[in-house]
Amino acid sequence: MNTAKKNRIHSVDALRGFALTGIVIAHVLEQYLAAFPTQEMQAVMFAGPVDTIVDGFSFWVIRGKFFALFSLLFGLSFFIQMDNAEKSATHYKTRYLWRLLVLLGIGVVHNSFYSGDILVVYVLFGFLLIPFYSVSNKVVLALAVILFLGGGRFLSYGIFGNESILAMNIENFSETYMAAITSGTIMEVWRVNFISMIGKFNFQMGVLGRGYLTFAFFLLGMWIGRTRLFENLQTNAPLLKKIILWSAAGTIAMIPLFWYMFSQMESIFDFTSWWSMFALSAYDNFNFFFTIFLAAGFVYLYELPKMQRLLSWFAPYGRMALTNYVFQSLIGTFLFFNWGLGYIGQFRNIELFIIGLLIIGAQMIISFYWLKNFKYGPLEWAWRSLTYMKIQPFIAQPKLESGIVT
Repeated sequence: MNTAKKNRIHSVDALRGFALTGIVIAHVLEQYLAAFPTQEMQAVMFAGPVDTIVDGFSFWVIRGKFFALFSLLFGLSFFIQMDNAEKSATHYKTRYLWRLLVLLGIGVVHNSFYSGDILVVYVLFGFLLIPFYSVSNKVVLALAVILFLGGGRFLSYGIFGNESILAMNIENFSETYMAAITSGTIMEVWRVNFISMIGKFNFQMGVLGRGYLTFAFFLLGMWIGRTRLFENLQTNAPLLKKIILWSAAGTIAMIPLFWYMFSQMESIFDFTSWWSMFALSAYDNFNFFFTIFLAAGFVYLYELPKMQRLLSWFAPYGRMALTNYVFQSLIGTFLFFNWGLGYIGQFRNIELFIIGLLIIGAQMIISFYWLKNFKYGPLEWAWRSLTYMKIQPFIAQPKLESGIVT
């Protein structure tokens, strides 16, 4: 394996780890509710000016951006796996379907603890990636642009309005869900989280349109893989600089646009007009440009020797992304939900932010030392073994091999 490829793989691993840090912070700040906190919770969360600053930092820098980074890298990883299979003359599409079904099982279990799980969503949209693998770059990029501009949301609103696509037909489900989280047993949490997957579909495919954005980032990640942007980062440094500048300009341009559009609405949560649909899409495009800025900026900095020594700490964290993602949810729900320690609604935003940093720090250290002894994280190893229906090597060789395909 040549040096360029090693750096490419290592940098993408590090970028995945960086993306996971933002996801952890976002989830801890919401105390793993996957819903809006009650007024009583908000009173504690916003006890002082520093708590408002933390919330502002989360809004501008984290929310809607790091899930997008994660999604972009999922699409890139899909391309790399399919491309490697083609180079080795291996028919991989059927195995990839099975791989997604295995991930679906992991996602359903994870969702039973935390209803904000993204793995189930990734599987559903991952199925759609397979037929698009053979579609031309122009079509892939064109569809991604349409989705980023709000095409999926506009279609959903035109057909269903702001109504749920799938009716839950459960009276007072929000109250039932909150009661299970704050005072219920683990079995009650599992029950409401299983039911909440219907609500997950509405969130992904309705006017909020998170699913359309997820698939758009999948397509963009696959397109980036096809262009070989990451194969020689030093050669592509001028292009990365241009991407950083243009994405920064796009980010700045979107701020007054979405701010003005939301200011003209009676409520920022009133999604009952075409104006609100365009406002949501303007905000999504702010998140899009800032996500690209973060991705290009991180990769560019990674090629600087002094910065690489620092940023490479994210690589083991990224190589164990599945394990770390699932286990941070187990840690978080145990900390906040009633079936565990039950601390939900008892921390300020600044305290929640520090807790998130502690979880990240602990997982980064554990990942670093784990991969000195093992080839994969425990869930990555199980996923790979089930994918190939064969026990995979687990103990690391004296010289670690770095790779983003698990």
